[in-house]
Amino acid sequence: MRLFVCVILSTFFLATAFSAFAYDTLFVQDIDDKAQTLAHYTMGLIYDWNGSLDKAVESLEKATQIESDNYSVALRLGASYGRLGDFEKAVVQLKKAATLRPKDVQAHYLLAIIYSSQSKEEEATDEYELILQKVIEKDPDSSEGYAYLGQLYYSQGRITPAIEQFEKVLTLNSNDAEILSILGSLFLEVPNRKKAIEFFKRSIKNNPKHDGSLNSLGYMYAEDGINLGEARELVKRSLEVDPENGAYLDSMGWVYYKQGDYEKAVLFLERAIKFIEDPIVYDHLGDAYLGLKKPQKALENWEKSLEMLPDQENVLKKIQENQTP
Repeated sequence: MRLFVCVILSTFFLATAFSAFAYDTLFVQDIDDKAQTLAHYTMGLIYDWNGSLDKAVESLEKATQIESDNYSVALRLGASYGRLGDFEKAVVQLKKAATLRPKDVQAHYLLAIIYSSQSKEEEATDEYELILQKVIEKDPDSSEGYAYLGQLYYSQGRITPAIEQFEKVLTLNSNDAEILSILGSLFLEVPNRKKAIEFFKRSIKNNPKHDGSLNSLGYMYAEDGINLGEARELVKRSLEVDPENGAYLDSMGWVYYKQGDYEKAVLFLERAIKFIEDPIVYDHLGDAYLGLKKPQKALENWEKSLEMLPDQENVLKKIQENQTP
């Protein structure tokens, strides 16, 4: 990971170094100090270009001693400390840079990389959130900005804020089948099954071959034991798009199980586990084998499900109820 950070940081900011530095000269009164700062800063760049990172850092440190509130120096020095693996000093300089130029995202981006390399996921996530918010502020019509922020909130388990961001994407393109499908999945987690069904249906209407929405809606019907004929047709259409998708095969197996056709249920569920190792699939397979009056096969699959995901009370109960005394 450190090598990855070094590679990224090593290519950062070279092309615009002098123009960025010139930006700050407009706000400095002491021309002599400014000239000295520029000289040390320039030498830092030259040392860096020649592969002498230690000397580059020395020159940049001299520059910041003369002019401690120079954004370009702070940003460059922070990046250089990061490349040396001195993350504590890097963070200090990059935070300074972020304070000196609040609307700029470069310092936040480097901070996010450094925090990630230290496995400080919460801090890294905060930086990425700031970046995305600034992107959206700059371009309120950026659907990508809203979508990325929504994904970030989802990764944090913040479902309601994630929904809000994806709904903003939808205001920019109300016919986006993928965003409609994502919203359907998010409403499932709230949970609001009525809204989830509404969004999955809208997604399918805008893209009849959206396999994710077809499968999700079909599986929801199967779970609820309703509209089973329609559920089977929906999942069938999803499998036409992606015939080797283990989740879709599981859905079809579960539809057949709910219809009482245990032989077809086992057929599809056995195919599913060839493509996906999932405790839910093994649980379903156990239920289907019990429907075929094969309790030993049912127990084997329930035990496999429990091994993969312990503390499933419903699975444990089925094992206990079907064990031979």
